[in-house]
Amino acid sequence: MRWRHVALALLMSTAAAGAQVAPFDMSPEAPGPAEPAKPAIADPSGPTIGKQTVLPASENQRRYLIPFGELVLAGETARRSWAIYLTPQEAESPASVQMAFQNAIVVAPEASRLKLSINGTRLIDTPVSSPNSVAQLDAALPAGVLRPGFNEIVVETSLRHRTDCTIQSTYELWTQFDPTRTFLTFQGAGAGRWKSFEDIRAIGVDERGETSFRFVVPSLTQAVATAPVVRLAEALAILANMPNQAFELRETLGSPSGPGQATVVIGPAAEIQQLLPNLPAGASTTPVSAMVEEPGRAFATFVITGPDWQAVNSAIDELIRQVDRPAESRRTNLATQTWRMPDVPIFFDAGRKRFSELGVPTQEFSGRRFRTDFSIGVPSDFYADSYGHITLLLDAAYSEQVLPGSHIDIYVNDNIAATIPITAARGEILRHLPVNVTMRHFRPGDNKISIEADLRTQADTVCAPGATASTSSRFVLFDSSEMVMPAFARIGRTPNLAAIGGTGAPYSRAASPVALVVDNAQPQVLSAAVSLMARLSAAAGRPIPFDVTAAPAAITDRDAIFVGAASQIPAAVLSQVGIADDSRTTWGEAANSARSDTDVTFDQWRDKLRGSGWRGQVSALEDWLSRTFNLSGSSLRLIPRTDPPYSPTGNATLLVAQQSSPGGSGTWTLVTAPDANKLHSGMDMLTNQAVWRQLGGRITTIDAKNAKVAVQPAARTAFVETLPFSISNYRLIIANWLSANALFYALILALLSIVLGLATAGLLSSTGRRS
Repeated sequence: MRWRHVALALLMSTAAAGAQVAPFDMSPEAPGPAEPAKPAIADPSGPTIGKQTVLPASENQRRYLIPFGELVLAGETARRSWAIYLTPQEAESPASVQMAFQNAIVVAPEASRLKLSINGTRLIDTPVSSPNSVAQLDAALPAGVLRPGFNEIVVETSLRHRTDCTIQSTYELWTQFDPTRTFLTFQGAGAGRWKSFEDIRAIGVDERGETSFRFVVPSLTQAVATAPVVRLAEALAILANMPNQAFELRETLGSPSGPGQATVVIGPAAEIQQLLPNLPAGASTTPVSAMVEEPGRAFATFVITGPDWQAVNSAIDELIRQVDRPAESRRTNLATQTWRMPDVPIFFDAGRKRFSELGVPTQEFSGRRFRTDFSIGVPSDFYADSYGHITLLLDAAYSEQVLPGSHIDIYVNDNIAATIPITAARGEILRHLPVNVTMRHFRPGDNKISIEADLRTQADTVCAPGATASTSSRFVLFDSSEMVMPAFARIGRTPNLAAIGGTGAPYSRAASPVALVVDNAQPQVLSAAVSLMARLSAAAGRPIPFDVTAAPAAITDRDAIFVGAASQIPAAVLSQVGIADDSRTTWGEAANSARSDTDVTFDQWRDKLRGSGWRGQVSALEDWLSRTFNLSGSSLRLIPRTDPPYSPTGNATLLVAQQSSPGGSGTWTLVTAPDANKLHSGMDMLTNQAVWRQLGGRITTIDAKNAKVAVQPAARTAFVETLPFSISNYRLIIANWLSANALFYALILALLSIVLGLATAGLLSSTGRRS
C-alpha cells in the first residue's frame, strides 16, 4: 500500500503548485452514500483561470446565467441544460461569459473536465482543478453565437477520483458553481433596454437565481385595484416563466431595478403622474401599456395606464390575449426550458418517445457510476400510481471488463423503481431491452426518470496507479432507446395538492371564475395572493379566471382560494379544509413549539420500542407487507379513516390545505400563516420551483427557518370526473382502485369464488347423473 501514499502525495503537491493556492484542507469533505458534501462557495478572491476583463458597470449589462439557488454537478458525469431569452439588442451586442466554480478536493484534475456551451458552441473546456477556492473563467463569445429569443446553455462535468476506484467514492465527487459570478456581460449600449411587452421574457434572474416583479400601485389598498393587479401578474408570470418568481406590491417606486427584476407601474394616469412625469403619449385619453425609460434607471419601467381603471383593465386584457389559450386546448409540452431543456412532453394517453427527443444523447462512459436523466409529464387527473408501469426499451452495451454483480437502476423522482442485474461475464449488447418501471412515484406535472449504472471491474479492485484516469469505455447508452407510456386511468381527486403543483388543477380547467378571497387592505397579504395566482397560472400555462368580489359567506359550492393570516380566516373555512379552529389563536406560540418537541420525543421512543411486544410484531408485519407486497395499512381497510383536524406546529411558516367545498361540487384551497409578514415570506419560498413541486396530500406545511416541507396525505379522497364516460377508462380506474384497496379486492375474489361454487353446484345437480 505504500506506493499509493507516495502517489497521492505527488499528485497533491503537483496540484497545489499548479493552482498556487493554500495547502489542501480535508475539512470540507463529508461524503455520504446518498449525496455529496457541498461546502459553500469560498471567498471570491481565489485564483483566476483565463483572461478576465471587467468593464465599469455603467458600460456593461450583466445577465446572470444560473436559474437556481445553487448549482452542483455531482458524480463522475453530470449535465444540466436550460435556456435564457435575449432581446435583439442583447443578441447583437459584443459579449463575454464568466463562470466561477469550486470542486471537491478528491477530484483528479488531470482526468476531470468542465465544459460550457451556448447554442452548441463550446466556449469553456478546462480541467477541474480548484478545490480550495473559487476558480474564475472568462471567455469572449464569437459573433453569431447568440441569437434573439431563447439560447441554450449546457454545463457538463466529467470527474474522476484521485486515488479511490470504488463506486462509493464517486459520491464524493462534485463541482459547485457560484451564481453570483456566473453571467453574460454585454458591451453594447442598447443591451438590456426593453422595447416591448415581449422583451419582459428577458428578465432573467438575479445573483441568487430569483426573479422578482415590483408592482407600484398608488391606490393599492383600494378594492378596484385588486383584480387588475392579479390579472397582470398572471400574464407576466406566464410570459417570463422563470422557475423562482415572486411579486412585491408597493405604493412608491423605491430603488431602481437590477438584473432579474422588473418595475411595473399600474394605475390611472392622474395617479401615477407624480411617480413618472414622462408618461407615454395618450395616457390620459386611451389605454396604454409601454416601456418608459427614466433618468438614473438602467432598466426601463413597464407602465400600464389610461384615463381610469376601466382603461387600465382594457390594456391588461390586450396583454393577456398574447399569453392566453383556450381552457379546453391540450398542451403537448410543459414549458420548462428556462430551467430544464428540452420542454417536458406531457402524455395524456399511450405514446412513446426516443431518448434523443427527451434530451438524452448517445453517451460512452469509462467510469464506475454512470447517471443520466430525462423528464416526462402526466396530467392532473393521472390515476395509475397503484398498478401502472411505463416501459423503457434500452439500447445499451457494456464491455467485457464489467463483472457480474453490476447493475442498472432506474429511479423515478429519486425513488428506486427498477433494477436490471448484469449477469453476462464477457460483455453484452442490449437491443431494446424492456424494463418495466413502476408509476407508483409519478405525480401530476413533470417527473424525472434517472438511469444509473453501477459498473464493477477487476481493475477497480486492484486500483493500480492511474486507473481512475482510464479512458477505456465500459458502458454506452444509445439515444435510440425509447420510453413507452401505456394507456392509464384518468380521473381527478380532491384533495390533491400535487395537482396544483403540477398543472394548477383543478383551477386550470375551471368552467367559471374561481373565487379569490383576500384582504386587500394589507400589502403583504395582497402580495402573497398575487404571487400565488401568478404561480398557479404559470403551472397551468394560461391565466386562471377569478372573482375577487365574492364574500366568504356567499361562497358555498364553487371553486375558491382563500389567502390570509390565520386570524382572518373564517372558522367555517378552517373547518372545511380540516384545520383546527384554535390555530387562529395558538399557531406560532411557544406552547406549540413545546408540544412539537414532545411529539418528536414520543415518536423517537415509539420507534425505539417498535420491535418489542405485540405492537412491535404488528409493526414488523406492516413493514414486511409494505416491503414485500407494497401493501400499506390504508390498503387493508374496508372503511377509510377520517382525517382529524390538523393543528400546525409553531415551526411552520406557511400552510396550504385543500378539501372539497361543502356541497362537493368545488374545491377549496387555503393558504395561510400566523401573520401577514410570515405569509409574505412563506409565499416567496412556496413559489420557488423546488418547493412548489413538493406540494402534495391534503395539507402541506413549510418551515422557512429550517427549509423543510411536510406533507399530510389524505385518508379520504373524492373522485372528480374529468373525461366523458368510457368503458376503457373506467376499467383502468377500477383496476387502480382495487390495487390500492387490496382488502376489497380479496373480498370480491372470495365473493366471486362463492358465486362460482354455487353456480357449479347448481349446474351439476341439474345435469349430473343421479343415483
